[in-house]
Amino acid sequence: MRPAVRAAITAGSIILVTAIALAFRTLTAFGVFTDVTPSFAGVCTAINGVEGPEDIAIDDKLGVAFISAADRRAKATGRPSPQDGLYVLALNGAGNLSKLSGTPADFHPHGISLYRAPDGSLTLMAINHRSDGTSSVDSFEVVAQAGSVKLRETGSIEGGQLVSPNAIAALDQDRFYVTNDHTSQTAFGRMLDDLLVLPRANVLYFDGTVFHVAAERLNFPSGAALSPDGKYLYVSEAFNRRLDTYARSPMSGALDPAGSLDIPSNLDNLRFDASGNLWIGSHPKALAMAAWRSDLAKPAPSQIFRVELADGIPQSATLVYANPGAEIGGSSVAAVSGKRMLVGSPLDNHILDCRMDH
Repeated sequence: MRPAVRAAITAGSIILVTAIALAFRTLTAFGVFTDVTPSFAGVCTAINGVEGPEDIAIDDKLGVAFISAADRRAKATGRPSPQDGLYVLALNGAGNLSKLSGTPADFHPHGISLYRAPDGSLTLMAINHRSDGTSSVDSFEVVAQAGSVKLRETGSIEGGQLVSPNAIAALDQDRFYVTNDHTSQTAFGRMLDDLLVLPRANVLYFDGTVFHVAAERLNFPSGAALSPDGKYLYVSEAFNRRLDTYARSPMSGALDPAGSLDIPSNLDNLRFDASGNLWIGSHPKALAMAAWRSDLAKPAPSQIFRVELADGIPQSATLVYANPGAEIGGSSVAAVSGKRMLVGSPLDNHILDCRMDH
């Protein structure tokens, strides 16, 4: 065999093997090989009246849940829904969702986070994707009066580093961590990031004045939560199907990797309950999510995990809830209070109210 032919065959073989490896990696990241078997020890009911309830945060002291809702299908048409906004659910009430006033006129929220100060005041931070394509982090004081909850806007932070903000973790009234699920500025660049599973996203830290890149080389970081003692930041990487742990510097806010835990699902928002348990909402099949976005008759499956920690470091994850999409499609968050679990989704038209047996 001629040397030139041998070289061409070798080069072709390398290209073929590389292409197969990349394809397998992408298909794995998108959950093509993941099976979802229905599983849950408890009973769930739907609470209607909201479109795209992507994130939920519970404040046990007030006994309410805050829901971030945005109609993503309407946004894709270029006409965001006027019903986008923040909603509240009284945990001991009749199960009705109420839209909160006090938000900007052009307000289409994504991730949210709560911070309760030592003086008892409650701050809610929300990522806002404006109609012009820019994003901001908007802050609100939560005011409870005469059995009702109201919002009072206290600030709005924006900047060029907020490229594609997804999840937020409030450190106090002024400081926070926020994930960019992409840092590519163009739709084509973001498509390449997803198809090739490129780790080009990051986590930003806002110190009250400016943004700093706190962690980078991440793959679609879609969830963030601070440990109850503030020592650790947890970040979910959807397409790496992994939960990352970072030790925080209390002075600078800098992050140092402290471990990671592989979980076989496209992980989304992270929530701690009052007992210190970490819960993750996830949609295990990304391609099914894409198909459902265009076809309402094909809801994507959902999974919820509870993560066991030791000295703040995740050790294992237990699958608590799994459903092929009949109850709620493509779950993105599980907010838990006692044995009650509220599940949200970026593409469904309700939240799921679940009572766990244990």
